[in-house]
Amino acid sequence: MITVVYCTRQPKPEHTEHLIKSSGLHKHIEVIEIINNGESLTKAYNRGLKQAKNDIVVFCHDDLTIETKQWGNKLIKLFERNPEYAIIGVAGSKNMPASGQWWENPKKMYGRVAHTHEGKTWLSAYSDDLGQTIEEVVVCDGVWFAVDKNRIKKTFNENVKGFHFYDVTFAFENYLEGAKVGVTTAIRINHQSIGMTNEAWEKNRVDFSEAYQAHLPANIKRTLRKGEKLNVLIGCLSFANFTGSELYVFELAKQLIKQGCEVSICSNIGMPMAALAKPLGIKLYSLQEPPGFKLGDGQWLLKTPQGDVPSQPNTLYNIAPTNFDIIHLNHKPVTEHLMRLYPTTPMISTIHSEVIALEEPVISDSIKSYIAIRPEIKEHIVKNFGINEEMVSIIYNPIDADKFKPINVQQKRDKKRILFVGTIDYLRKATIQDLINLTRENNHELWIVGKKNDTYLDEMIQNESHVTYYEPTANVEKFIHQCDETAGILLGRTTIEGWMCGKAGWIYDVDSSGNILSKDLHQVPSDIDKFNSKTVAGMIMEEYKKIIE
Repeated sequence: MITVVYCTRQPKPEHTEHLIKSSGLHKHIEVIEIINNGESLTKAYNRGLKQAKNDIVVFCHDDLTIETKQWGNKLIKLFERNPEYAIIGVAGSKNMPASGQWWENPKKMYGRVAHTHEGKTWLSAYSDDLGQTIEEVVVCDGVWFAVDKNRIKKTFNENVKGFHFYDVTFAFENYLEGAKVGVTTAIRINHQSIGMTNEAWEKNRVDFSEAYQAHLPANIKRTLRKGEKLNVLIGCLSFANFTGSELYVFELAKQLIKQGCEVSICSNIGMPMAALAKPLGIKLYSLQEPPGFKLGDGQWLLKTPQGDVPSQPNTLYNIAPTNFDIIHLNHKPVTEHLMRLYPTTPMISTIHSEVIALEEPVISDSIKSYIAIRPEIKEHIVKNFGINEEMVSIIYNPIDADKFKPINVQQKRDKKRILFVGTIDYLRKATIQDLINLTRENNHELWIVGKKNDTYLDEMIQNESHVTYYEPTANVEKFIHQCDETAGILLGRTTIEGWMCGKAGWIYDVDSSGNILSKDLHQVPSDIDKFNSKTVAGMIMEEYKKIIE
């Protein structure tokens, strides 16, 4: 049923016995021991491949133990359940760089292999446990791998001399010919040594890189397995108050957590947002010390080859690796900051406004996709910044449908009430003044809710008895339920939250100085579910899947 081929300098009957007993196949396993006195592994393995009586052939080192009981039966089932795979190993990578070092990008590696050396044993966990699934790769390591003779397209390339790159070349040539190569963690081994490079390895690496330069780098796009978690870092300028972009980040993070992601936020962190996020399992980091980095203060010591040295004040040090699958960026300065720190991690950028300089898109190869929260923003960044429209998706603000929904409450009042929610700043000044005038002239009430980033409001409403101001709140839905209509600039959160509660909304179109270009009352749209935070997060997850590597 299975043949095992291994090379050794001296006979190792105990290794043969271990392979037979651990396989669980008894008489149905063939072991071919090749005594190698200098012959290249490619030639030796081709002889073993030709001599093998079975279709499934395992090639392995002579200094390992297989820790999985009944591994032979497991391997047979792996090939039976995955007829598209020709080669299955225990360690490999989705990426083969031009350098020929397949472990160059740890994020692309898969497998779990134990090592024992000088009395110490440890697990090299290149990836999470894959369960019973197989992860497709471009190359696999030669410590242990299996092939189906009827599915491989190439045998071992005997132009590869010695004991290095026989495995990489074999797997890569089969990959190029369309034979599928995979990694499993269902079979565990303990390698009784550690991999070492030397001059012979370096020569074969150079030869490999030159021979296949037309095909390098090679990369297989990652696909999420069922139950696999994405590790997401969201960057934004501020995560403290209830402004539009802060609520965007909070609602998105909350839904991503519900969908099984690990979520971290890097921002200027503050209350009350921090108090809402932490109980949900959202990790919070300051922009001054992003994940994996620490700010020098002249006190804590930095380990160097020359010994411990004091950290330099206000210098940012990379002290630990990070494993984010994707970075979701917001706001230009934060985008530029995090791009410098995590240059190899795939990134996506949300643009929240077409009239604020802070929201100008950053153009970079690191940013694989852009999200515009309304159609006008997509038109703006495509037209004015030359971004390919195929790179821009329109995905609206995420709104919590459990909070913002119609309620059947009969409310009696003499005057119509309009609610304006938004930051009190230069961009909204003309709109607020127009609303004050409009509601006064029509004998309506005006409620204003928002953070005062400017000083004009107190004077503006001083003699306006029909206007009431409220501090920003996390429970803005309570205000919406007590109003007849909402008002806001552009298509922002206030309008959408009002729609979700069944309220019509005034949308003021303004320019970059806040000058009013137009205003219209918009009724609740029929496709309201596109604003549901669960729907929005699902759409954003699909964008993540398109660009993760």
